[in-house]
Amino acid sequence: MSFFSKLSKMFNPFGGAIDYKEVVLFSFRQQQKLDKWRIVTDQEVGGFTTAAFKFNPSDQFAEFSGIISKKLPTNNSRIKSTGYAGVFGKIDLSDYDLNTFNRISVRVKSDKRTYSIALLKSCEKQTMYKSIFATTPNQWETVEVPLNEFFKVHKGVVEMDLSKIETKGIDSIGFVQTDKAEGEFNLKIEYIKLIQSQSTLNSLDSRMISSTGRIIYPPSV
Repeated sequence: MSFFSKLSKMFNPFGGAIDYKEVVLFSFRQQQKLDKWRIVTDQEVGGFTTAAFKFNPSDQFAEFSGIISKKLPTNNSRIKSTGYAGVFGKIDLSDYDLNTFNRISVRVKSDKRTYSIALLKSCEKQTMYKSIFATTPNQWETVEVPLNEFFKVHKGVVEMDLSKIETKGIDSIGFVQTDKAEGEFNLKIEYIKLIQSQSTLNSLDSRMISSTGRIIYPPSV
């Protein structure tokens, strides 16, 4: 499978019937405490990006929002890049056989920006597994990402080993603001699920984002 194919995302924006098993990791269709969630921004290294994660009780979704700033810290010359924000929820997958699931499904409504679904393992420091997606702005859509299409990022550098992710040890899941453009961002989330599906979804978005935040369009086949 090609590098671009590995990073392609599958969408089911029309909510049609799909034959799969599922486990709901998080659902914001009802009141939720957010004590299992934590926000990560470049403020940890002296940056100026701000972010918040809140539950909207009237419309029943969680909202990840903030302002991306690429301003570098004035007191740490070692930091050469800022402008990032993420939010992560703790999960316990010990009761599930992850070999029975093949996709992560999220129901989201975003702005015009690009985001990533991200997986973390406590045993792997400064490392995350990401899968980039983009949706139609201001429209609720379901994004389904195959577990074998996550790529590894260590200390901000994409590793070119595109072998299937080892699911053992995954203990956090969340979202990362990916395009690194300055300004406001907003992502609304209805749910996050593990699913088993053999369906062919409606469309593919083969865009990917480089480590510098530049959108890359692969050549047409």
